[in-house]
Amino acid sequence: MHLDGKVAVVTGGADGIGLAAAKAFQKAGAQVVVADVSEEKLAEQVSGSGLHPVTCDVASDAQIERLAETANQLGDVDLVMANAGIAIGGRFELIPTTEWQRLFDINVLGVVRTINAFLPAMLERGRGHIVVTGSSAGLFRSNGMDAPYAASKYALRGMAQGLAIYARDSGVSVHYLAPRMTDTAFPRSSTAWGRKGSRITSDRQLGDDYDTVDDVIAALLAGIEADQFLISLTPDTSEKLGVLAADPLASL
Repeated sequence: MHLDGKVAVVTGGADGIGLAAAKAFQKAGAQVVVADVSEEKLAEQVSGSGLHPVTCDVASDAQIERLAETANQLGDVDLVMANAGIAIGGRFELIPTTEWQRLFDINVLGVVRTINAFLPAMLERGRGHIVVTGSSAGLFRSNGMDAPYAASKYALRGMAQGLAIYARDSGVSVHYLAPRMTDTAFPRSSTAWGRKGSRITSDRQLGDDYDTVDDVIAALLAGIEADQFLISLTPDTSEKLGVLAADPLASL
């Protein structure tokens, strides 16, 4: 990737896919601003690495504005990875509406806030990459217990497609990254609503069919380099999705 001297921003970047992507962008020559809601994780994982940590809650307009100000001090931001998100699931009828609202405020509107903080300047310059971290749950059938999470990722896919079509003649590329289950702390710390409506934190086992962070980052870098909209790690995605995978921008 041609990131020498460029500036990149990654939200949800203090662990998992976000942190690995930030390190990959840094290795490719970029100055990388890593945003995360957890000041503790930033101190533990990012400080001293050459990455630029910023404590940021993507559900806050003011904190996103501060993130943009910090990043722009380093130079023109050419790559934004809107990666921050949470997972909520469980028995559909027991999940409070307030949890749906919190999920969408982070997973969907948090992505919109992040993109809008940098998109106008990208459009004016006529260059840039925007990566939206979605999920295979936004491509294929839900398992029934992750309805809120899947709904948020379907929403992100639709938003990303619309943005890609809107921006495609401007020189700004949009990528929808759709990992499968990945070996990070994220799936093990999802919130579920149980039989009595109680909120629990799962410690789920990943099973045998999952991706590593290295798998995801390799696909991401290759997808950005090839200017792909849909970056899917699911085998036979084209066969399963048909026209969406073959030409996702023409499918709307």
